[in-house]
Amino acid sequence: MYKILILLLIVLPLRLLATEIEIIADVNGEPISNLDIEKRINFINSLFGTQSVDRKEAKPQILRELIDEIIIVNEAQRLNIKLSNEELDNAIILFLTQSFKLKANEVDQYIEKHNIDLGILRKQIKCQLLWSKIIEVRIVPFINISDKEVDDVKRQTEKPDYLITFQEFIIPDQKDKDVYGIAEDLVKKLRNSNNPESPIKMRKATVNLSQLKGKLKSVLEGLETNDIAGPFSFSEGYSVIKVIDKVQLNHALLESTLKLKQIVVEGSESLFSNFKEQKVNCLNFDKLADDFKLPNAKEFEIKMRDLNPDLQILFSKTSVNEIVELRENGTAKLMMLCDIKSNAADIEAIKQQMYQQKIMIQSNLLLDDMRKNAAVSYRYS
Repeated sequence: MYKILILLLIVLPLRLLATEIEIIADVNGEPISNLDIEKRINFINSLFGTQSVDRKEAKPQILRELIDEIIIVNEAQRLNIKLSNEELDNAIILFLTQSFKLKANEVDQYIEKHNIDLGILRKQIKCQLLWSKIIEVRIVPFINISDKEVDDVKRQTEKPDYLITFQEFIIPDQKDKDVYGIAEDLVKKLRNSNNPESPIKMRKATVNLSQLKGKLKSVLEGLETNDIAGPFSFSEGYSVIKVIDKVQLNHALLESTLKLKQIVVEGSESLFSNFKEQKVNCLNFDKLADDFKLPNAKEFEIKMRDLNPDLQILFSKTSVNEIVELRENGTAKLMMLCDIKSNAADIEAIKQQMYQQKIMIQSNLLLDDMRKNAAVSYRYS
């Protein structure tokens, strides 16, 4: 929910100087003075200990908060919303224990040690509680989530994604050379041979299509495995793209959790074949590793979505109880897929998320409307 009173996290120690009290703003007939702002800055300093508020930066923010506090209290009075002392006391204890990891019996000592102005703290938390009650009265009863809205969100979140491995050949501009002709010639060679010999610089990458933007995304969207596209012009020359692999990942697989066993070894290109010949599975993986005098296998769980794109492609083609190998710089990772645990979208969780979003949007609109209807005048800037 929208939080009106933000306890600033950035702070500059400030002593309350003996300055002349000056009225800065008036809200529905209630004045706000420079002293109110300085008291609030001192309160933040004491609450967070060693942190400090930049007074110049803090002043406009705190003034807005003090104005909102009056507006909210006035609205609560108009709606005849009450708040008991017990509710307020419990909320203060909860705030202090959770924010500063205190036990209930340590709260009084913490307040005394840091010289916290309990009156200001009560006022801020009271305002937050009143705002929550205003939302319960003026917003919550009118929030509805239709089945169609849930279905639309579910469809959007469950759209399949694509992982694409591609080669990009870069042909930079060269003086007195037909760079476009060189690029076209490369396209012909790629279409006639899987691995044509070429001195042209090439990069290979695996990307998540949904995370791309711009021209590269629009190009890759229309390509399938082994397709070649280009030449494409860019600021320093031309490029040609060849798709090596394109894999569709559905939402259920992306959100699933994989249970893996892994051993990392140096060299030994025959080890992977040896494991497969021994009909390795998750039950005998540790024993086979021990027989081959390998390091102990590490067992862990990881969400498919959290893997890098290369591993996502690899495991999208892997079955449970199947071993796979990933080689990098002479090091081999032998990985055993032992389980795939589905984390299907929970309808109730989707509804709750939509419910909270609607409350946040409507509470922002309500507060803006309350501000517009309040009589606020500024006497000092």
